Amino acid sequence: MSDLSASEARRLTDEARGFFDTLPPDEQVIVAASAAMVDLVLSDDESSALLACEAIVERGRQTFVEVGNALMQIRDGRLYRQTHDTFEDYCRERWSFERAHAYRLIESAQVDAALSPFGDKPRNEAQARELAPLLDQPERLRETWAEVVDLHPEPTAANVREVVQRGMGVHYSSETDDWATPQDLFDLLHREFGFALDVCASDGNAKCGSYYTREQDGLAQPWTGVCWMNPPYGTEIGAWVKKAAESAQAGATVVCLVPARVDTAWWWDYCRFGEVRFLRGRLRFGGGDTGAPFPSAVVVFGRPADVLWWERAA
Repeated sequence: MSDLSASEARRLTDEARGFFDTLPPDEQVIVAASAAMVDLVLSDDESSALLACEAIVERGRQTFVEVGNALMQIRDGRLYRQTHDTFEDYCRERWSFERAHAYRLIESAQVDAALSPFGDKPRNEAQARELAPLLDQPERLRETWAEVVDLHPEPTAANVREVVQRGMGVHYSSETDDWATPQDLFDLLHREFGFALDVCASDGNAKCGSYYTREQDGLAQPWTGVCWMNPPYGTEIGAWVKKAAESAQAGATVVCLVPARVDTAWWWDYCRFGEVRFLRGRLRFGGGDTGAPFPSAVVVFGRPADVLWWERAA
């Protein structure tokens, strides 16, 4: 049919329709059913087109993993160093990626790796990044994803977020990787330090009159005076801790609420040189009913190195 002109195709169609109308009703049913079955069979060209389209769709699903793994290799190997001072500069200038987007892609690739070899996996970066808070608990991550797939055969990112939040029992915002600061803890520390600047906040959760939002990019701003920092808890947390330590060397006091992940590079490189207060129990972020799935610590940069076991109500 593809070699026919439009007018010839219309003529043949009209003739077929006219012949169909002359048939008895029972034969019309048979012919219609046969035509419907024939319509289900793909031509060679259609089969090839389907394979090509499916390859594109599949590559679209895999792209965020491939890109995330590539960015992670570039970051960890410092392959950007010949042309750029920092990984963040490289992403921004080479790919027009903001820091947060680059790290979300890396975390999403790490989620995909944590689920291997699993059956179904997140089909896009939006779904995968909802699981990122569980990266330090691979078993729980896999169990959570299994629950998502069981409840929602065709899950959306919102479905994944719902299951993750329910399992954690705490407030978590996947858009920012932020864990909302427990107000009672902040009030206790504020009475001690008198914070003037919240270096990592939003208009809705800022703890100080002066603060930097994601759009302002706190990492690119000066930190002076007495600062409060509750950073994003994803893979970019190391950049925030580094900035806190460097700002303290320049004269600021930066009080940080961070996960007590003492096995990480950022902890060994920076936190252990500040005043570390390990918190007893698990914090309840954002007014959650249950404790967080990780221990927390307050790290004070700008004071001599010390380790305290802080006996405060959890």
